[in-house]
Amino acid sequence: MLFIPDVDRLVDPAALVEDIAAALRAGGRVLPRRALEFGGVWFAPMAAYVEGMGIGAKLVGIYPEARPSVRALAVLIDARSGEPLAVADGTRLTGWRTAAASALAAKLLGARADFVGVIGAGVQAEYHIRVFREVLKPSRVAVYSRSRAAELASRLGVEVAGLEDVLRADVVVAATNSREPVVRGASLAPGSLVISVGAPRPVRELDDAVRARAKCAVVDSPEAPEETDDVAGLELVPLGDLVSGRGLCRRGEIALYKSVGYAPFDVAAVYHVYRRARELGAGVQLVSS
Repeated sequence: MLFIPDVDRLVDPAALVEDIAAALRAGGRVLPRRALEFGGVWFAPMAAYVEGMGIGAKLVGIYPEARPSVRALAVLIDARSGEPLAVADGTRLTGWRTAAASALAAKLLGARADFVGVIGAGVQAEYHIRVFREVLKPSRVAVYSRSRAAELASRLGVEVAGLEDVLRADVVVAATNSREPVVRGASLAPGSLVISVGAPRPVRELDDAVRARAKCAVVDSPEAPEETDDVAGLELVPLGDLVSGRGLCRRGEIALYKSVGYAPFDVAAVYHVYRRARELGAGVQLVSS
């Protein structure tokens, strides 16, 4: 079994997007998610079997007082032998796989991505910038955060902008833990794509005007309407249906993608870094084969 603590140097963003798409096309099973909630903490095991990749499980929690607020551990298991293949840093892997799924949604929705605006400055904001620059290749990326925008912008070489400027982007990414909407539908440019990847209820990133202008939302997980109010009352199309060609999101003035987390993405991500680690001779062997 490989221990993979440094996933950042192993991820190939474009290849990870393809692995996410492959996981959605493949057959498999997903364990229904049940969360443990206490004292403001949200904790859940996420597990799935993806044909051709294996069994993956992630223990993930949202800890509002921690930095980063999302922490996780990911495991990959051989589906035939039951052999543990890898254990990896699930915190950063969650950032990579969420951003890769968002990039896949943007591509399938035909989003123009010359200007990408990001609300938030945490792990999800960072990895959306890193993946989008590699996969969507925007000419401008701007970040807004009430507290940490300057540090993130300096580290990644993007600009700091005001909220209204960010909301006029071609692609608006909301990656916050806000309980009050941060994306105002009235400010969005016609034809834009809104991507919301914030935490489950009680987090609320989108105001009612966003939903009114979108009419339809692409969601990563069938459990999305049970976990968030951001897509209440909308026609919902699973991302997997877009990948397979079975689904069509009849959107309004804007497009909307909402992510609450989907276990097959975790399987694809830990499989991706396991494969890359084997190719590059990376990771620490904990148990000999």
